[in-house]
Amino acid sequence: MDTHEAFAILADTDRQHIVTELLENDGRSTVGILADQLAARRRNHADELERERAELRLLHNHLPRLADHGVLAYDRASGEVVLKEVSDLEPYLTDPTRKRTIPLDS
Repeated sequence: MDTHEAFAILADTDRQHIVTELLENDGRSTVGILADQLAARRRNHADELERERAELRLLHNHLPRLADHGVLAYDRASGEVVLKEVSDLEPYLTDPTRKRTIPLDS
């Protein structure tokens, strides 16, 4: 993956959050858990409507885009999300001068 592709993938903070959550959780999660996290992140709480919107964004935008680039795989039927290959993205998720995760929220 070239730098342009990596930046395009990580241009959205939701996608940054998805990749970071998977990295922190042994590369596995579910659509439901990720939707809860994205909804809570936007509103500091996860009401049902925001959770449904987050799940739609995951299923129709973020997960297919990440899957198309080989970053993850997901199963719509089971809701399982599995990290595949992020070595090209990891340099952009950490601060090389401090070797710590860059905050995803601005």
